[in-house]
Amino acid sequence: MKGTKDVLFDLTLPLGPETLVYPGDSPPVIARVSDLRVGDPLTASYIALGCHVGTHIDAPAHFLSGGATIGELPLEVFYGPARVCSLLGRKEIGAQDVNALDLPEGRHILLRTDNAALLHQPSWNGEYTTLSREAALYLASRNPRSVGFDYYSLDPAEGMDFPAHRILARWNIPVYVCLDLWRVPPGDYIFHGFPLRIERVEASPVRALLFADPALSQCV
Repeated sequence: MKGTKDVLFDLTLPLGPETLVYPGDSPPVIARVSDLRVGDPLTASYIALGCHVGTHIDAPAHFLSGGATIGELPLEVFYGPARVCSLLGRKEIGAQDVNALDLPEGRHILLRTDNAALLHQPSWNGEYTTLSREAALYLASRNPRSVGFDYYSLDPAEGMDFPAHRILARWNIPVYVCLDLWRVPPGDYIFHGFPLRIERVEASPVRALLFADPALSQCV
């Protein structure tokens, strides 16, 4: 029988003071407010966390005025069949790259790039792989449940246009970012990436998981 590590992949970055953050964001604050070890009656902790820190989902409202917020997205976009695609060795993913993948419709599309080498570095690196506008248009045409990426942004660090993000938002497609896909072989999986049930926000942290065995996913 396969071990759990062969069928279950945790794509989530650990949260703590050393978590890589987008420029301008603050790292998580985690504090112990009471502790059994010092004689308190119980142990309790406090966390302060931006919605866009670590592995998270961006709803269309992040880039589209009037777009769906996290609380307005249907539950179906947070789980379901997924395809992990390996696109290594590229500075920018173009339309020809994603067109060659022969993607089925209605899946979560998770893109594994060279960004995985940057994801665990202690500081931001603006030289990450990006997704072109044309590639985003092609992905949107496949009617995916979501698009997943292995760094904080689909778009280049310079500029504030965010063309790839805005295209997907206009198609009402949520985007998962900071997915740790480095150890995941390309192929078909079941994806779970449920956000916190926070009202009127454009993003939320998630615990992102991939199941290689659909039967295991049904037991969770």
